[in-house]
Amino acid sequence: MKITQAVHSFPPEIGGVERHTYELSGYLSKMGEDVVVHTTVESKKQEKFAVKSHWGLRFPFFSSVIWVPFLGLKLAMEDTDVYVSHGYGSLMPFCTALASIITGKPFVFTVHGYPQLSGLGRIAQWIYRNTVARVVLWRAKKIIVVSREAKYFLQGQTNKNKLVYIPNGVDTNEFQCPPFTEGEYITYVGRLDKDKRVGMLINAMGKMGKKEKLLVAGNDEGERPGLVELAENLGVDAEFTRVEPEEMPRVYCYSKAIVLPSRYEGFSLVWLEAMASGRPMFSTPVGQAPELFREVYGENAEKFLFPDEEGLINRLNYFIENEEEFAEIVERAQEVVKEKYSWKAMAEKTLKVYESVVRRK
Repeated sequence: MKITQAVHSFPPEIGGVERHTYELSGYLSKMGEDVVVHTTVESKKQEKFAVKSHWGLRFPFFSSVIWVPFLGLKLAMEDTDVYVSHGYGSLMPFCTALASIITGKPFVFTVHGYPQLSGLGRIAQWIYRNTVARVVLWRAKKIIVVSREAKYFLQGQTNKNKLVYIPNGVDTNEFQCPPFTEGEYITYVGRLDKDKRVGMLINAMGKMGKKEKLLVAGNDEGERPGLVELAENLGVDAEFTRVEPEEMPRVYCYSKAIVLPSRYEGFSLVWLEAMASGRPMFSTPVGQAPELFREVYGENAEKFLFPDEEGLINRLNYFIENEEEFAEIVERAQEVVKEKYSWKAMAEKTLKVYESVVRRK
């Protein structure tokens, strides 16, 4: 099958959408499918699938809003069986839907999360929902959602029979680390934007008064200078770095624990990668986190979920003072993730969705 994917960002950029598209494309190619990815990022040449990069006009404040002139026509020129695009809030799905309309080829839309925005962002989201999203959701034959929360929010905007839940996966062979007790850092992995609330983690570590070191690994979207200043003012021993995707396993191995204080998530790959690495994963109870954490941590899930800064302080303090207590819990979580969340299994489920819309066209 010939599969054309369009996504606003792609490795070497770091993020959940980027990683998902990269891993999915790789596994689909291994399964014998012909995959091409259109994106706005200059990416390294891939051995198993093609990547075509385009110039795009970037809008301020919204990293996923990038307009690529004539992309719809460029996609329509592809010899493909199915079009796929990623990211609610991105303009790439709109261009992909146009290509689908022009060619009559089926279109599958993948939603990685449903943003819970405020202020100007909320206004922009309302405009998107009532313009771009209407076209995209109407044209899509199937809509893959990586979290049940996103599925819930979309049910009022489209035919619920279009919605298919397929969670993210993880390459469990890639994340092989020594015991977390040998790690040096409390680590944040992800973009540096306001909705990730890295400042909450820095504030928490400053108030804890412990000598733990903080590692912040991810792409800056305008927040880094303020976060660096905050860490310096609070006396937090913090290291800020941008790492390539292939270096991510090393980041987890250096870490004692991973913290994700996001305002919203769909199904964060950081959760799975941390768990697969045998690292305690602390997160706000957003998106798929409550369900996933109950699945992997069982009755201990609340030890890893925190609602606010005070909750984070309490959980990190307890963890640091009782590390040995967490060893068996973390080991069980690692086994569950390796058993149930492989990228191979998720790619197989995704391919079945693509095949179903191609047969129906």
